[in-house]
Amino acid sequence: MPRFFLVLICLSAFVLTSCNYTEEITFHSDGSGEFLMNYDMSEAMVAIKKIGGNEEAYKKEPKVDSIIYFKDILKEKSDSISKLPQDEQDDLKSLESMMMRVQSNYETDVFNLGFGSGFKSINEFPEILENIDKAKAFNTKGSSEFSKMDGAAVAKSVNDMLKHIDFYFDGKQFSRSLKDGYKPSAEAIAQLDKEMNQMGEEGEETLKAMTYTLVYHFPNKIKSVSNKNALISKDKKTVTLKQNYIEMIKNSELMNLKVVLKH
Repeated sequence: MPRFFLVLICLSAFVLTSCNYTEEITFHSDGSGEFLMNYDMSEAMVAIKKIGGNEEAYKKEPKVDSIIYFKDILKEKSDSISKLPQDEQDDLKSLESMMMRVQSNYETDVFNLGFGSGFKSINEFPEILENIDKAKAFNTKGSSEFSKMDGAAVAKSVNDMLKHIDFYFDGKQFSRSLKDGYKPSAEAIAQLDKEMNQMGEEGEETLKAMTYTLVYHFPNKIKSVSNKNALISKDKKTVTLKQNYIEMIKNSELMNLKVVLKH
């Protein structure tokens, strides 16, 4: 792995306010597809340039745009995994279908980490979301920096929300909605506000600029979408919904939507 990429990973763990989330789903005509959760931490790239030092060396680092399959990692580490307790082995085996996409380009300030999986049915989504958390933990095992990042209120808030999302798709209609009765706890909101206040003016403004975006691709053209803030692509097969991250956490219903497809 390029040296610059390793430096960037460590730095991004501290630049918590740089992460923009994209929840991307691609559906095929038989109901199968791919689910990808992307973490855009390109602000960490900008931070490296501001800090300076070794810039010429970083410019020489190769551009990265690759997909890493966890089944290959698990196969490579099979000997050491076989020595783990059975429950830990079973936990790791559940990651065989997972993949990680890495994109890094110093010249264009790009740094994306994406975790996801293919699926046969939308019923697999709860398991995929759980495995995304496991995959992140596996990939950053031993990193105290990432432990701090995942333990921050800004990360915990979205992880909690995702556990309370209901997805539905029958080939004609798709919906994403909150489970009945869910809303972030007063304690969680208070902790989020506290972190914002502790970041200083610049950090707070950056955090307030964070976004959460839904990008859903469908096999047929879209007839209608319920959320007035959602945008339909020119080919009528993709719907995009972007919201301010903090507003979305405090009012997660902003991301509810129903999509009706043409037939």
